[in-house]
Amino acid sequence: MKVAFYFDPACPWCWVTSRWLLMVSNKRDLDIDWRFFSLAFKNGELDSKTANKNHLPSHRIERVMLAAKKQQASLGDLYTAFGIKHFLSGEEYSDEMIKGVLEQLELSDELIKAADNQTFDEELISSSNEALKIVGQDIGVPTIVFTLEDSRQTGFFGPVLKALPKQDEAVKLWDAVVELAKNDGFYELKRGREGGPDVYSTAKC
Repeated sequence: MKVAFYFDPACPWCWVTSRWLLMVSNKRDLDIDWRFFSLAFKNGELDSKTANKNHLPSHRIERVMLAAKKQQASLGDLYTAFGIKHFLSGEEYSDEMIKGVLEQLELSDELIKAADNQTFDEELISSSNEALKIVGQDIGVPTIVFTLEDSRQTGFFGPVLKALPKQDEAVKLWDAVVELAKNDGFYELKRGREGGPDVYSTAKC
């Protein structure tokens, strides 16, 4: 099955869900298309002095990722490399961190110039709007869009996971999510959250 996974590098919940997708990708033959979603854009923070402290640094990371993608770099590998440093090692999204990831992935250090290049924003905003058009305006990340057997596209925000499940549980959860995606009458399930996500549960993924 082909799925588009919309992510913002700022979101720890999105990080956990992305690792879950990777867990089930081989068990269920998933073709994951990694796509950008800018929370800074969605929340109207690109030109705001009161923006969330994580969203603008994350948007700079997305610019670098997009520039690297245009040079045939793997977007999935980039997201993984930045996520490990940020969520597991606790590094801030800084120029120093960007340089470290580019070196790790053997990419040109010139790509760091993209971090402050606003010409990339049009494409980042367009990608975000694709998700909003398919799923609805009241979403963030993680968002998954499914291409069904009849070529229809459908999707939803989530699933939002507190921690990475075990392998067998991960596959069962995926199968349930797919069935919900196929049902045109399904809109929403939700329950309250207690505490933040356990990003360290993804360390072995």
